[in-house]
This record gives sequence, C-alpha cells and structure tokens, in this order.
Amino acid sequence: MIKKIIYTIILLLNGVCLFAQDYHLSQYDVASLYMNPALTGMYGDDKGSYKFYNDYRSQWATIDAPYSTIYMAFDMPINKWGKQFGVGGYLIDNIAPSGGYNTFTFMPSVSYNITGTSNYKHYLTTGIQLGFFYKDFNPNNYSYGNQYSASDGTFDQSLPSGESFAKTGEIRFDANYGIYYKYIERRKQFHPFIGFSIQHVTEPNESFTSVKSLVPMRFNLNAGCDIAVNEQVKLVPSFLYMNQAAVPEEDIGLLAYYRIKNSTWTPMLGGDYRVNDAIVVDVGIKQNEHVFRFSYDINTSYLSNFTDGRGAWEFSLILTGFKNTPLFAKGTSRF
Repeated sequence: MIKKIIYTIILLLNGVCLFAQDYHLSQYDVASLYMNPALTGMYGDDKGSYKFYNDYRSQWATIDAPYSTIYMAFDMPINKWGKQFGVGGYLIDNIAPSGGYNTFTFMPSVSYNITGTSNYKHYLTTGIQLGFFYKDFNPNNYSYGNQYSASDGTFDQSLPSGESFAKTGEIRFDANYGIYYKYIERRKQFHPFIGFSIQHVTEPNESFTSVKSLVPMRFNLNAGCDIAVNEQVKLVPSFLYMNQAAVPEEDIGLLAYYRIKNSTWTPMLGGDYRVNDAIVVDVGIKQNEHVFRFSYDINTSYLSNFTDGRGAWEFSLILTGFKNTPLFAKGTSRF
C-alpha cells in the first residue's frame, strides 16, 4: 500500500512538472503525422500509394495497471491538376487506468507539395490538421479528505467523498500546422531533411471547471540526414526538439539499415538519447516497404529509483500498399 502511494505521488508530481508537455513516443518518426502534418501522404523518394501506421507504448508497469498509448494513422498522396496533395489522419488514445484519466485525439490531416511532382532534387511540403480531443476522468478512482481515517492512516473509498463534479468529460477543437523539406536527388550520398510544426494553434481550453486552463502551443523541430554508406548500408542520424510552455525536450538518435543481398529483408538497429530522461534501444526489420520495429526505454532520470529497473516498451508497424497490388506482394526491398 505504501509503495503504491509513493508511485501515485510520483506520478502526480511528474504530472504537475510536465503539465505543459504532450505525451510523447520514442518512435516519433513512425508517428509522422503526429509530429508534423506536412508529412501527410508525402513519401518523398519512398514508394507507396498509401500507408497504415500503428504504435503501442506501455510504461509505468510497476503500478497496478501501466499507462498505455495507442497511435493509429493512415495517409495517401493524391495527384490532381498537376499538383500533389496528401490526405489522411491519426488518432491517439492515452489510457491511465490507475488514475482513471483518459485522452482521445482525432486529427484529420491534409498537405500540399509546394515544389511539385516534377522536381526530383528538392521536396518542400506544408500541411494542416483540424480535429478534436476528448478528455475524461473517473472520480471514483481517487481518494478524498473525507475518506481519510486518522486512526489507521488509510483511505476508505467506500465512504462518501463529499465532492461534486459538474462534468467529468469534455471535447475541444484543435489545430496543427507544419512545413517540411528534404533533399532527394538520388545520385547524391547525403539527403538532409528538416521539419517544423506548431501544435495546438488554437490553444484550446482543457479545464473541467469554470477556471480556464489553456493547452499551450507545442513547437517541434526535427532534422536529420539519410546517408547511403554503400548499396547495402544506410545511416539516419536525427534530432528532435520540442518546446511547450518553456519546457523543452531534446532527442538525439541514429538508425542503421543493412540490406541483405538478393533479399526483400532489411534489418534495422539504432538508439536514441532523450536528454535527462532515457536511453532508447531500437531493433526492427523492413520487408519490402513494410516496417516492424520494437524499442525499449532505459530510464536515466531520478524516476529510475521508483520503477524497479523497468522501462517503457514500444512496438510499431508500418504497412505500405500499392494500387492494384496486394498489400504483401513480392518485390525488391530498398532504402
């Protein structure tokens, strides 16, 4: 009981310190629509007529029920009137069973290729998302002052709480904007990229009471470079910087791909360092244009003292389809 109370206090304090920060995913490049709407249906020099994305993250497993994040998305390019557009959308469901607090977000997304489909060197896109988020909590999952017993120092949730809540759920409109650039000339060894996005442009009110609590805008800057070492090896160093209400988060990472000769399989190995928070280890496999990936967070912050050495784990899947072709058709794996 004491241990559970300690965990609850840690989570509450962590929530107070990070109230300005949105939820994050270690495999942020998989959740591309969540990171930047300008990437909607914009595959650059990658193949594909449409893509499905899925990511599942589980953390705080030392508590009775771990905190889970589910990400799902779909997008596709559309060529009309000599222009290229991208359409799609994503949803994220954050579930905190122990606290009875959940957040569900749904964001339809559109993008536009500014450089056009005839430019094979430079790739500049922009995008916007208009959607909503829904938040709710269960008051019965909490303990209150009226339920505290001074005689034994415990809470009895069967006693009346004496609290009254006008509402326990709310839905709010939200909007995001982004822009993205990548150098894609095939004959070159280096293909740098950079993207910038602004989340919560409308700063929606997320309060359950009459007192306003605005969601502050989140600024994302991601950059990196695809480096073709040779015909079999590709390296992708990357950097992500996020800032929300003057609370920064930095992530430095590297992914390595090794294409097996005469095969459709490409193993992946990599790692990330989320500054003052965690070391992330990545392993995966690419089969044709499909990607399967697993990552594990090794906590390096003070919170590692309370997690019994257990970090967060994450599994992701990207399925790429082609028009008039079965989703798992045979082909040649490429970078």
